[in-house]
Amino acid sequence: MQAGTTSGELSALNGVAGAMTEQVKLIHVVGQTSRKMQRNHMMIHHSIGPTPDHQVYNKMSEPARVAAAELLDEKTAPAEIDRVIRECFLQSAPVYIFIPIDMVMKQIPESLLETKIDITPPVNERGEKEAIDAILDAIYQAKNPLVFVDALVHRHNAKKEASKLVDILAFPTYAANMGKTIIDETHPSYVGIYNGRVSTPGLYEAVEASDLALVLGSIPSDTNSGGFTRTFHDAKCIQINPHSVVFLKIGGEKWLDVHMKPLLTRLVSTITKSSLPKVPKPRLGSRPAAKDIDAKHITQSYIWDRIAAFLRPGDVLLADTGTAAFGLPDATFPKDVIFITQTYYGSIGYCTPAALGSDVALSELHTEQGKSRGRTILVTGDGSLQLTIQEVGTMIARGFQPIIMVINNAGYTIERVIHGARQPYNDIVAYDYSHMLSLFGASKSEATTNFHRATKRGG
Repeated sequence: MQAGTTSGELSALNGVAGAMTEQVKLIHVVGQTSRKMQRNHMMIHHSIGPTPDHQVYNKMSEPARVAAAELLDEKTAPAEIDRVIRECFLQSAPVYIFIPIDMVMKQIPESLLETKIDITPPVNERGEKEAIDAILDAIYQAKNPLVFVDALVHRHNAKKEASKLVDILAFPTYAANMGKTIIDETHPSYVGIYNGRVSTPGLYEAVEASDLALVLGSIPSDTNSGGFTRTFHDAKCIQINPHSVVFLKIGGEKWLDVHMKPLLTRLVSTITKSSLPKVPKPRLGSRPAAKDIDAKHITQSYIWDRIAAFLRPGDVLLADTGTAAFGLPDATFPKDVIFITQTYYGSIGYCTPAALGSDVALSELHTEQGKSRGRTILVTGDGSLQLTIQEVGTMIARGFQPIIMVINNAGYTIERVIHGARQPYNDIVAYDYSHMLSLFGASKSEATTNFHRATKRGG
């Protein structure tokens, strides 16, 4: 991501904070005023006050990043850039690179590009071995263990390793809302989304009956845990976190500086399959029939499974904060679908520009690596869309064609549920979406062909 200093930087900071909260890799390059302007506290536009500190925006971003490089000398700049990029990958979090305007054209040796940045996480051999020995001992002794997978598995590049672990263990496997699709939902061991007491009927009881939970990459926020009702008893829980293992069953012992990806790789190669318990997949009760099953209009109980049925392998589905983020996870998706939502930070409007990024990535992977071209499907509320709707213009201008589904509830439905069901502060200005595509530059024929209004089931 790139931004200019001062006001542009403040506009970008919300996105950076979201990446920090949800442990998303982000390299933020910020252009600054010249070194001379900074030294002399010159009143350059966008500055604050009569003797402005040009570094004030740098200071504002400190809680939202894990490393920063201030490029004030071309001799040290290359090493500083490499340092923060490495931290971005190791910690899976935002980093900043600040470049004064008079540094932009400085030349450095091209040969420096020949040395690759080492992003391999360090290995604590002793701690890793001790943790694995304890994990294996607990697994071999368990009678009814389970695996629970959450978003930090993906953030820290351990999806492949976690999938291999699920394959070899063959234990009942559950996911959080934010961890949805990390494990293939057609996998024979996959049970469903565990959201504590608001889970699918029978799922909470199945988890409670377990005597050991292997918890991978958990984000236990209120919105990702059924309002904190998703809990694992300390006496039967092993937490494998991005940089530690916490074994609550034996008195809260911790192994620090043990990294998830290499630990899972070693764990998978160490398991003795003949020593594993054979655990049947729990049988859940049928989902109760919706009270509005006979309704003709589109309802929450109807739409989510219909969207899931529309998906196909290779698709990327983005659900913005609101009803989509909480309704879609309980639907079962096909193999090789990627689900993206921002359940923890919850900045509404996030998914519209994220959908643009997704479609760019899918196009590049198809062009450069020959991967089959899946679709980008955005499901957003009318309230969320209004915050970042301008990115639809970028999609049209650049020739991208994501599928956008707008849930038009004439306001902030989630907020109405939380507080103020009939209060005017949860209402929004109604847009006529039939004009949205032409407003942002699509031709009249394209806008007409690519717009559909659905007001009833099957319509």
